[in-house]
Amino acid sequence: MIISLIIRHYKIYKGLNYIPLSDGTKFSSILGENGAGKSSILESLDCFFNKKPFTDWSINFEAKAEGSSGENSPHIIPIFLIHKSKLRNSLKADQESYRNATSLSDYLWNTSDNKNIETIKEFYIHRDILKTQIDPNDYFLLLVGRKYKSNECFFGSYQNTLSFINSNPHIKYEEKELEEYFSGFYDYIISHYSYLYIPVETDVQTYTKLETQDMQRLMDKNIQIEIENAITQKTIKTINGHLDKFVEDIEGVLETYKYKGKFKNSLTMPDLVSKIIESYFSIKELNKKVPNSTKTIAVNELSSGEKRKALIDLAYSFLKKNSDRTTNLIIAIDEPESSLHISNCYEQFEKLIEIAKENHQILITTHWYGFLPIVTEGTATSINKGLDNKITTDFFSLSNFREFIKQEKERHKKAKVKGPLSIDYRIKSYNDLIQSVIISIIQDPPYNWIICEGSSEKIYFENFFQKEIMDKKLRILPVGGYEEVMKIYNYLLGPFKDSDYDKKGKIICLIDTDENRIDVDSVISNKNLYFKRLVFNKKDDSILYDVNSDLTTVTTIEDSLNSEIFIETLKFFSSENEELIPLLEEKNINKKSVYSKNALDLRDSEKDILKAFFNKNYGSNKLNFAKKYLEITDTDYLLGYDIEWVSEIKKIINS
Repeated sequence: MIISLIIRHYKIYKGLNYIPLSDGTKFSSILGENGAGKSSILESLDCFFNKKPFTDWSINFEAKAEGSSGENSPHIIPIFLIHKSKLRNSLKADQESYRNATSLSDYLWNTSDNKNIETIKEFYIHRDILKTQIDPNDYFLLLVGRKYKSNECFFGSYQNTLSFINSNPHIKYEEKELEEYFSGFYDYIISHYSYLYIPVETDVQTYTKLETQDMQRLMDKNIQIEIENAITQKTIKTINGHLDKFVEDIEGVLETYKYKGKFKNSLTMPDLVSKIIESYFSIKELNKKVPNSTKTIAVNELSSGEKRKALIDLAYSFLKKNSDRTTNLIIAIDEPESSLHISNCYEQFEKLIEIAKENHQILITTHWYGFLPIVTEGTATSINKGLDNKITTDFFSLSNFREFIKQEKERHKKAKVKGPLSIDYRIKSYNDLIQSVIISIIQDPPYNWIICEGSSEKIYFENFFQKEIMDKKLRILPVGGYEEVMKIYNYLLGPFKDSDYDKKGKIICLIDTDENRIDVDSVISNKNLYFKRLVFNKKDDSILYDVNSDLTTVTTIEDSLNSEIFIETLKFFSSENEELIPLLEEKNINKKSVYSKNALDLRDSEKDILKAFFNKNYGSNKLNFAKKYLEITDTDYLLGYDIEWVSEIKKIINS
């Protein structure tokens, strides 16, 4: 997959720019105002992958001013993360390129060269993020580029620092040596990919013709294989034989003239396949079926929004049906929501998310932020253009985007920066979020939601509620603290008080109980909207109550787990956290406890040690603990059936 892009002097991107696009997940969104350069990213990648002629490169004026030699030349350099099993290595022709990929990847995973160059600094930061997500031993990290008006493989700032090129790294290699070393490498890498770019202004009628290159990228090799199987090599031989005889007869008449092949003398299988595809499919046009009727409507007669929807429906249908592909597909779409009514935006993005789950990389630009809480695995790159036209980016995971925004606000405040946050964060408003959630619960079938405080809850809940996620379209949305949950609940009250909304799905807002207990004034009685609190009741070992319950015991998600598994998980972490060892002495363990809140009989000072453990490393211990807790449980525990409050939530969702 593409994880980032280094781009120089292409359209709005003056000088060197580093654009992060993925953290190893398949869904990547690019956000920003009009004119920020979102579409330029997808367009430049189209030039790179589909070998667009240099006359199609949109080079800016700065390129002409700086000249086009060496590193100053406009260039497009995607950075790839490729599992080592996915690069071809069986054929002799591929083995040298595979070895070169190994050398280049080893270098890029470990080098600190050029660290004073701003784009390379950003690459190293991104690389460090990747190392926390995947094992570098399993993946190639490859930087492969194209330079304007050059067909050689280009490496940008690394062009002169790839020390593995010759046997003596202390001797500077020549440009010719680099070209020879990586001869054919660019073609080798891009041959593993099909890049499908759908701009906003795409002509749907032309695009959806089955004989076009874009449609054949969607279909991959299957249609060609079908035609080859129908023709067979015997048929090719028979056709060539009859045509050769026909040409010989003509030449016999001409006497002093002869027909000679310009490049070849006979038809090949690819020749016939391409002509059959062109001739057969060119007479067919995509039509939309009219519901409850035998009639159809030609796609060119649909509205602008319906045409846009047809494009995504087409891609979705092909890719869901055709999972056995010979190439990795990257689908890049400009503004998939363009011209769509807001009621259809959710479904449009849901299809794109599903395509990403089928292991195809999705790159989109968009102005519609309703998808943000839906994506459980994916990233967003916010493109910001300053008053000086300088481009900067913010890059974050969509699994906890609300928390990221909250952190950005805190950093903004601490830095004493005047004025609001960048336009991207202001656009990601509660209105966008609530709009997305409300639309999702009035659809048929509806979505259901648990809106919780943080990422550790999300980890537990996505395991406890696996069945509901699959069968009831349950989504877990961590928003970064109880105050954020409260705000979202208050925003939800308006639509829920409005009887015009036919609410079908359930929304459960769920918070911990902190030392400073809160009251929510406007709780309403509604079978579809709930506000619950995790709070421990020592009398009966119960733990789930309405938010305005009088119970005040401080209770966190870590207090609400199965007691036995909680102790086992703590023992695992005690090997690297010696302060935990005294807490886990036999005399402190309460074997009759149900919930982890009561699992250990500790003094206040010892409780502080346990609390400090969970808050250690900026809360990352909470995440690691959650993963380990789930790892050591059996199936029944994993699904939360032994935890009463989890069962109560399941009943609400399934009722």
